Amino acid sequence: MREPGVATAPSPMSSALSAAPRSDALPFVILNPASNGGRAARLRKVIEQALLGGRGELALTQARGDATRLAAEAARAGRDVVVVGGDGAIHEAAGGVIASGATVAFGVVPAGSGNDFALHVAHAPLDPLRALDLALTAPVDPVDVGMVNGECFVNALGVGLDANVAVRAERLKRYGLSGHALYMASALTELHFHYDDCPTLTLQYDDAAPIHQVFALVAMSIGPTYGGGFKINPDADPQDQLFDMCMLSKPPLLRALRLLPAVERGKHIGQPETRIVRCQRVTLESDHPINAQLDGEFMRAARFEVSLLPGALALRRGPTPAPVAR
Repeated sequence: MREPGVATAPSPMSSALSAAPRSDALPFVILNPASNGGRAARLRKVIEQALLGGRGELALTQARGDATRLAAEAARAGRDVVVVGGDGAIHEAAGGVIASGATVAFGVVPAGSGNDFALHVAHAPLDPLRALDLALTAPVDPVDVGMVNGECFVNALGVGLDANVAVRAERLKRYGLSGHALYMASALTELHFHYDDCPTLTLQYDDAAPIHQVFALVAMSIGPTYGGGFKINPDADPQDQLFDMCMLSKPPLLRALRLLPAVERGKHIGQPETRIVRCQRVTLESDHPINAQLDGEFMRAARFEVSLLPGALALRRGPTPAPVAR
């Protein structure tokens, strides 16, 4: 879900947002104080202290688009970029780095409500100081990036029910929900009241024949989870140069309600409604504009052209956790 920026007065250590980042080699750290309902703002002083002694320079975002612009400016100056925030802030900043055309290290500190990319792609710890140290010093691994209609995404793209759920979740945030509870409440609301909005799509991937049918959802994943831990493509590998794409046919509503907890745990794999393929290019067409979510952000169009940029982001990552039996 999109994370709005909030106005804050820059500290002496924070860059003025109207100016480009300095051209020295200090890592540039971008904090979105609006992440996780504003709770990320509490990390400001902790991050400032941790960056003393020339470890990095901190800037706070004030509005949407700031993270994209600041990350692009820093990358063009040859500076590594670190994002402190949720999936929305990471989405913006990674887009800035990719758009810059520069190759710099990219690190993340989880400070959002879901943190799917930070936890399950970057393998960052939840402790902010440990995560910051990893984001500044861990080995760099190239990870894949997706593009849809000219905009990048680093974790997942979905249309159908999950995109409508993301839009619904943005509206439900005002009630204080976050993370898994927010996604589950949004999913149940969409299933009960708007299930008929599932789209009829013409879908084509790589060189396969087109598929035309009603889908509950189509989700292309780089990382194994999104929506606060839902394992729609649990085997997705951000370094295998392929999307994992889940195509879920629209079942009757009662069946869909039973499938929801299975999707959460990745147990929908092998069910008759589910088909998983690996691919690099996907085209989706509808006869009218529909919602898409990319890293929890929103896009609306009648046609989506999706492609993979293999190894396009130089991510500082922690060790890969041992696999957990499903």
